[in-house]
Amino acid sequence: MAIKSSIFGRVELSGKDAARFVQQINEDKANLLAVAALARGREIAKKINKGEMFKLKPNV
Repeated sequence: MAIKSSIFGRVELSGKDAARFVQQINEDKANLLAVAALARGREIAKKINKGEMFKLKPNV
């Protein structure tokens, strides 16, 4: 599936590409590292919105 995008337009899928995209969204498993990063990011966003301090920990 080829996807082209630019800052001036949106991506549109049709036909086989759209069907494959929907199948992939429904069936594929989430990347556990991405899920963990998202959770950390949401916690930081909550603290920022409340005006609280936070620390970024290096991934070693």
